[in-house]
Amino acid sequence: MDETVAQYIRTTVQKIPRSEIKTMLQKWGFLSEKQLQTINFCQIKESIASDIFQLCEKIPGDIKEAAVLDMIYTHAYAHKRTWRAYQLLTTGKETVYFDIKDFKKIFKRKLRSALGNVTINFREYEDNAIWIRIAWGTPYSEPNQYRASYVVYHTPYVFISLSQYRSNLPLLCQALVAASNSYDIRAMDLQGHCLNSLKDSLFKRSNQNIQTSYFEPLKQPSVEPESDLRLVQENRKTKEKIQRMNQQVFGDDPLPKLEYAQYKLQTMFRSDPKQNVLYQKEPFRCLVKFSSPHLLESLKSLASTSMVDAPLSPLLTSISHRPRNHFRIKEKTD
Repeated sequence: MDETVAQYIRTTVQKIPRSEIKTMLQKWGFLSEKQLQTINFCQIKESIASDIFQLCEKIPGDIKEAAVLDMIYTHAYAHKRTWRAYQLLTTGKETVYFDIKDFKKIFKRKLRSALGNVTINFREYEDNAIWIRIAWGTPYSEPNQYRASYVVYHTPYVFISLSQYRSNLPLLCQALVAASNSYDIRAMDLQGHCLNSLKDSLFKRSNQNIQTSYFEPLKQPSVEPESDLRLVQENRKTKEKIQRMNQQVFGDDPLPKLEYAQYKLQTMFRSDPKQNVLYQKEPFRCLVKFSSPHLLESLKSLASTSMVDAPLSPLLTSISHRPRNHFRIKEKTD
């Protein structure tokens, strides 16, 4: 094996937690069980990676083998990448004729005809998802294996993670449209680290029934200070009402894990033109971003802890229902 390829394998191994290196190498299958027995997996990770590097140098192999190990690692630790959701648009008849061999063939041909030097690897998983790894190059340079992009094709949706080379996104989208026999692709304004949650949001597995437009705002209970019993009773009723609202808005199932929601606001400040106060031709723009390790669970707990009045704004409660976490808010125009 070429030293450059073996070095890339070494770098990939160093990213894997030490307790899981042996398991992932067994899934990889490139090294035999006898060869794995020669490695001391109790030593420090750097030493384990060096031993694997020395073994790989003595075995025939190419970048395809190294890419498979990287795909196994990325599948297990997909949350370490940022994924953006897209939808492939079809007339409905194309999926009947979908053939995985044709998909791979057309996808490779589209990218290679445009770039020349590009490494493309496919891997199929049990949930009918096709994982694609792309290492980008140019007609004058070899593909950069350390900055590979990933695509997860789970018809009719596509999840793309670009580490670099964002200028190649239009080309990648064209290849996906051609290979899937679609007529267009559109961004879903949905982005995050938890790939499974993005899938759940789009396939509506969370089964949420959001009807925030029918809620009336909670009124603060008027309780007499001297009546402790009434106070307890009103508080209990308020909490029960909030709980019912939360159940209607968020449902009982586990919520998709999203890390943030972003709102871009564009509005105009106006006043009497004669006074020339707060009057400008250019719109006022601002960006509001809510972030949390688990944003939807955080929003769900806001009302129940009485930190805010219930119900929450539909802009917040409809994140997973729509589904999206990028919003653009503009004024209505004639």
